[in-house]
Amino acid sequence: MQNNTFLRLYMGLNLIKLDRVASTNDYLREQLSNFKPLAEGSAIMATEQFQGKGQRGNIWRSEPGKNLTLSILLYPSFLDISKQFFLNVVISLGIAKWLQAQTKAQITVKWPNDIMANQQKICGILIENQIKKDSISSSITGMGININQTDFPAEISHKVCSLKNLLQKPDDMCIESLLPELFYHLETQYDRLKAGDGAELLKDYNSILMWRGEKHNFLIDNVKVEGTITEVDKEGQLWVDFGKKVVSFNLKEIAYQL
Repeated sequence: MQNNTFLRLYMGLNLIKLDRVASTNDYLREQLSNFKPLAEGSAIMATEQFQGKGQRGNIWRSEPGKNLTLSILLYPSFLDISKQFFLNVVISLGIAKWLQAQTKAQITVKWPNDIMANQQKICGILIENQIKKDSISSSITGMGININQTDFPAEISHKVCSLKNLLQKPDDMCIESLLPELFYHLETQYDRLKAGDGAELLKDYNSILMWRGEKHNFLIDNVKVEGTITEVDKEGQLWVDFGKKVVSFNLKEIAYQL
């Protein structure tokens, strides 16, 4: 990809690099609350994030200096509240397309907020929206992408991977040098949403949805059931076919049994 393509980007144009921070999402929110004007696409990158947040209040931990911990500020005021899941769609697609350009691994989206490489987690996403009236005034998109970490806790080592694992590189990669192409893919998908391409974006999202069209086990109220994912709809609900009926689920109502 040509360098002059990256020069036109607004995403990541204002990049703030921190050595250590509790949470890049929280830091970015504090900048907004201090009434400091920040342009759309402003990003916070931290070498160490010691209280990174995951979905549903979980703590996301990363080996300092080994991975990409990043938050990006967006102003999607054009987006109705009922369509806020599309922010998840465009960020997931942007990261997935970037990873597809880096590796030959099978890259999929694990609903609702993980990116998988060969069915191992390589990235987690946390999007926090600020709502005013019937639109989203600002959105802080946090992501943690495993880049150079190869030593993971034993209890999750079979469930996670990093870009270094996938590429089998002996040396660590320069994380900052990976950013321009990542910003390019994120901005491309976000601009599609601005242009009203929501239906095609959702179609693209479903095309890389993990386990779609395959029978697998899930947990519902701690009971194991077998079903087949059919799609994620525009409200962000997961639809699963259990043979006799097709049921939709929100967050926390169903879990993958990996």
